[in-house]
Amino acid sequence: MNKQLITFVALVAINSGVQSSVDAQNLARSSSVNLDADSALTADEQSLRALVDYAVAHNSDVNAARQRHLGALARVPQATALPEPKLTYRYFVDEVETRVGPQEHGIGLSQTLPWFGKRSLQGAAATEAARASAERVASIQNAVIADVASAWYELFYLGQTIEIVRGNRDLVLHLEQVARARYGTGAATHADVIRAQVELATIENRLASLRDRRAPLFARMNALINRPTTEMFTLPKALTRAVVDYTDEELLEKVTLNNPELRATSFDIEAAYRQRDRANKNYLPDVTLGVDYIATGDARMSGVNGSGDDALSATIGFTLPIWRSKYDAGVKEADAMLAQHQFKRDQQLNTFHAQTVTALFKLRDAERQINLYENTLLPKANESLVATQRAYSAGAAPFSDMIDAQRMLLSFELSFARAITDHNQARIILEKLTGEPLIEQTLIISQVEVSS
Repeated sequence: MNKQLITFVALVAINSGVQSSVDAQNLARSSSVNLDADSALTADEQSLRALVDYAVAHNSDVNAARQRHLGALARVPQATALPEPKLTYRYFVDEVETRVGPQEHGIGLSQTLPWFGKRSLQGAAATEAARASAERVASIQNAVIADVASAWYELFYLGQTIEIVRGNRDLVLHLEQVARARYGTGAATHADVIRAQVELATIENRLASLRDRRAPLFARMNALINRPTTEMFTLPKALTRAVVDYTDEELLEKVTLNNPELRATSFDIEAAYRQRDRANKNYLPDVTLGVDYIATGDARMSGVNGSGDDALSATIGFTLPIWRSKYDAGVKEADAMLAQHQFKRDQQLNTFHAQTVTALFKLRDAERQINLYENTLLPKANESLVATQRAYSAGAAPFSDMIDAQRMLLSFELSFARAITDHNQARIILEKLTGEPLIEQTLIISQVEVSS
């Protein structure tokens, strides 16, 4: 159901796209704030989704994160691969004389085999690091989505502010005409006309500033979606307000379990455990297996049994991990890296919980403001303006009272639009922190898969 705030201003019609029946002696003026509570995406939100899709595909930070993930995936087979085999060639400058003939040259092939478990631990560490990089792709994507949505909500607020101030300008212009008419009949002073003209000039200046504000907001959005800063956008005119139906405890639990950055650090911790286990394996030797072939010439004496037979030998070798201080330092380094990631995750959890509490406060404060302005302040401000205008027309109120009532209505309408914007910005921050949708229609990516 569309919720549209109807405001009444006597003797003036200001069209903001919503029509309403009013008192027969008055014309309708609708609020410029268009709040749609339907669950379906509005045309403007479809435009937002298109911007988000474009940003996810073209944002440089997102693409850089994808490439880092692909690089991390490529490190897994490297970590589990055997060392390169070694091929040697031996030429005897001074031939070694044997009974069956001189040894002339030889070829050897050897392969080093890391001790049992070393390669599997290296692979496990690399796999966990790749999982961490995948979570960071999701984290960066969600951050970009939240930034795009927040910028889009600011564009909504700017558009609503321009419409509200423009409508207010039309109202003041009408009041100035009323003051002129009353001044012409001697029912008002020249000061009333001047006061209306000063107010009108102030509003015109405000409108000019608001129009100029479009450029930096457009530049912010273009930077996020990786387009030239001069590209233009249509200011959105409608916004869906959805209720976030979760308790504080439920949202904090979602942050703990699902936040992509926290999950990435958890994978870093798992990788650090594997790296520590791998460091402890350095105390164990590696094995090298080999085979040597030696070409032998004919014996100098004829009739020698086996003359000219080539030699073939098998070899086995072991590394000697005797420099234990080096391996001790490697284990300490791995322990320090593990502790670093654990401390990092603790701090991230504290920070994200604090951000969640802050976003919840902003969300609920915005809900409170929306209800206050929609149900109480805006209707009362409209009643006040109508009553003051009637009193001024009857000579029972000064012109300054009418200007004050007009200013109060303007302030309340702008605050109402700000509250709607703040509500949506707080919700998108909560979705970024929880890493999952909190309403039926969402922009947040809950998980990411990047394949090579």
